[in-house]
Amino acid sequence: MPIAAYIEDRVGQGCRCPRRIWQEVRGRGYTGSRAAVQDCVTRLLFPQGKAAPVQAPVRTLPCPSARRAFGWMVGWRKFAGNEPKSAAHESFVQALCNIEPVVAEVRSLARQFLGLMHRRRPHEFDRWLKRLSKCAAVEMQSFAASLRADLPAVRAAFSLPWSNGQTEGHVNRLKFLKRQMYGRASVELLRLRLRVLGPN
Repeated sequence: MPIAAYIEDRVGQGCRCPRRIWQEVRGRGYTGSRAAVQDCVTRLLFPQGKAAPVQAPVRTLPCPSARRAFGWMVGWRKFAGNEPKSAAHESFVQALCNIEPVVAEVRSLARQFLGLMHRRRPHEFDRWLKRLSKCAAVEMQSFAASLRADLPAVRAAFSLPWSNGQTEGHVNRLKFLKRQMYGRASVELLRLRLRVLGPN
């Protein structure tokens, strides 16, 4: 049969895709089903009747955003949302640390800093700051310099109950309003907008 000979030739040429061969033979006048072509290709590839072992599909973890990856690294549930901690997340972090050892150092420093702030341990802060200054990551060295530049305020954050969260919230609100007006809002216009909106 000419079609069978054509399929045999194509398999001999290295084509292992039954769908492609089926499309080619349809162009040559074949009116049969694709399943028949697939069976023919399978018999040619595995003449002993033994098909190749079926491999289980490999489940891959989609690349997370930088924010989500940070949440996985430091173990902060706020960043992970409602997602349960899984072995896939931990294996991702471990692979990242194995690929780049600096990431492991940054992870350790970040987790320690969150622990210091959460448990309010100012006596351990100075030792941590020395480690931070010697970190191989340039970004962490820059962070250490910014902390040293405002050291009294940083120390006060450990002991005082006050927070500038409300102030930052109002500043963010003003910036959002100004962006809505393409940055052209004057102080008087912003004052009017806030008066119309009223307190939230």
